[in-house]
Formats: sequence, structure tokens, C-alpha cells
Amino acid sequence: MIYNFVEIYSTFMISDLELNRIIRQLQNFACTEKEAQIYLKVLKIGPATVQEIAKALKNNRVTVYSATEQLKQKGLLYETKKGKKRLIAAEKPDVLYKIMQKKENDLNLMKINLDHLVGLLNKVDQIDRYIPVIKLYEDVNGFKKMLEETLEAKNEVLVFSYVDVFAKLINPDYLENYFQRRAKKGISTRLIFPPCDFAYRVNQQAKKYKIQIRLLPEMYKWKSGIFAWNNYLAILAFTEGKLSCTIIGNQDIAHFYRHIIFELIWSIAKEI
Repeated sequence: MIYNFVEIYSTFMISDLELNRIIRQLQNFACTEKEAQIYLKVLKIGPATVQEIAKALKNNRVTVYSATEQLKQKGLLYETKKGKKRLIAAEKPDVLYKIMQKKENDLNLMKINLDHLVGLLNKVDQIDRYIPVIKLYEDVNGFKKMLEETLEAKNEVLVFSYVDVFAKLINPDYLENYFQRRAKKGISTRLIFPPCDFAYRVNQQAKKYKIQIRLLPEMYKWKSGIFAWNNYLAILAFTEGKLSCTIIGNQDIAHFYRHIIFELIWSIAKEI
């Protein structure tokens, strides 16, 4: 454990809390806990053989050898010689700046090439476009996952739902946060509901949430709903008390629903 090494660094007035922080930070540089401990040990004792490092840490020599090889690849250790002895030495702590800079350079290069890469991958994608893409999500977590996907909408989101059934399943704080994030992205939403408390309550924040709500007559009852965005339809069901969400991705189906079915129902629904 990390705490076993505290006394090793007491000369430098490093507390156990500081030592733990060092270990965690080194793990951000793709080091395992064991590798971080080995780097610290070699940094303290100076160049040493693998056997000496293993003995100092009371670890298996093979394990230490494997870790030192990894640390050399990561740029934290290097190999040197003293006479005929092969020694392992630690790079100075400032090397972390160089490693970080390299990571930033690699990330910037990745960003530059990302559009080209995605374009090439799209050419590889040979899925027949006439076959709808279908995904099935279940329970409340699946419902939330679908809602998160609607935040990628390039235009408005259309909702036709018996909202009370589903609103009771979701934490109100989550819904509030979802509405805020959706509006912040500039996504407007039209919603068709039956008359219900939720509809009237949310409508009070219509401008803030970028929403328009219309209601169908009370005579209509159902336990399902449809969310539409981009080329996707999410069909929700609450059958026998079990929530499911079937997502269909198809341009023609989405167009038919968005521009024909939804608009027909919207035209007969009443404003609040």
C-alpha cells in the first residue's frame, strides 16, 4: 500500500496525504500505482539495478523489471551504466512538463485529423441505408440515455407523449437540468400532451426552455410516447409497469412522422 512508503520520504517532509496526491497525479500520466511507487523510489535512491530496487521495495524482481520497462517507455525512467552494471535511473520531475506537452501536441494533431478520419470511416461503413437502425433501451436509465441523445438534435425536438406516466418515473431535478441543457444548446421543442399538471407547470417556463405545448382532449388516454429528432424516432412504452424505449433511425420514417403525422396532430391540438 502507499502508506508503507511514507517513512521513505520523511527526510523530505512529505506527508502521507502529499504522497497519496503524488501517486494519484502520476497515475494521470498512465502510471499504475506500482509504477508510480517505483519511480518515486528510484528518484530518491538514485541509479540502481533492478535487483536493488526490488529489494528496497520488498517486491518481486520480475514485477519490478516489468514495471521499469514500462516506465522507460513512458519517459520517466532511463537506463545507464556504471562500469559493467546496468542501472535504472529516474528522469528529473521536470520531465512531466515535456510529457504533458507531448500529450497536448498529440491531442491537437488528433483534433486536426479527426474530420478526415471520420470521413474515411464513413466510407468503410457499409450498412444498407434502406434498413432502419434499431436500438432498444430499457428502464429509467434507458429513458435517460435516450433523452441525452436528443441533445444532439440539429433542429427542433418533437414530443408526443402521455407525459404524466413518464414524468413520474424521472427525478424532477434531472428533468429540470435536461430542459435547461437542451435550451442552452438552442434546441427548441414542440410537445403534444393530454391535459395534466406537468404540462401546465412546465408551460410556465416555456420561454426559458424554448418550448411550445399543445393539448389533446381529455378523452384520449394512452401509455406511450414518441420523441423525434434528426432522423430518429424514440417510441416509449410502459407495458405491464415496465418502461422500454425503441429507437428507430431512418430518414424516410423520420420525415413521414415529423412532417405528416406530428403536424396533423399538432394542427388539431389546442394551445394552453
